[in-house]
Amino acid sequence: MNIFVGFVASNLTVNITIPTQSDHPVTVKSVFGWIMIHQRLGSSFNWNRSWAEYKAGFGSIDADFWFGLEKVHLLTSSQPYRLRVEVQEWPSNLWYSAEYWSFKIGDELNDKYRLEVSGYRGDAGDSLQYQGDYYGVGPSGIYNVNGMKFTTYDQDNDPAFENCAVSYSGGWWYNMCYWACLTGRSQWNTAGQVVNSRIMIKLQ
Repeated sequence: MNIFVGFVASNLTVNITIPTQSDHPVTVKSVFGWIMIHQRLGSSFNWNRSWAEYKAGFGSIDADFWFGLEKVHLLTSSQPYRLRVEVQEWPSNLWYSAEYWSFKIGDELNDKYRLEVSGYRGDAGDSLQYQGDYYGVGPSGIYNVNGMKFTTYDQDNDPAFENCAVSYSGGWWYNMCYWACLTGRSQWNTAGQVVNSRIMIKLQ
């Protein structure tokens, strides 16, 4: 039985201070102490955004939302953070979660906001560190996005021959290209097709 059936989270609006940006507190949603850095509600929102937009953040904290890569980098490089991903699968409408004990993204100049996660647990599957092939097709490990740089339609940092953000209409830590992606063609393959999702971080 899935414990998230009919579950309603307690959302609070709070202000947080971003390291090196102390004069400008940022308003975010907090869910039981987790800071929301991404929320996707349905499929109508346009996630095909530029590098500058993914860097700075866009959307509304009460709707479709991306917190901003630079702010997440500054937070996760200053203190150790955990990561939690929640996805609602279609057509069952059940919620699943994936939690990582360690989460960090690198800087823009040297790392292009490279993703680093470890310590998985949950019932959504470890799609960020997926080591298998694509249902028996292709070599293993090419969909593992852990360690990948961020890619947008106007900045191609993935190792694929194509620009994955152009092909799938959303910025992400693509490999060749992905097993899990919550922007563009929203999907978390272990759980299935995703209709709603959110990504949150919390201090260890």
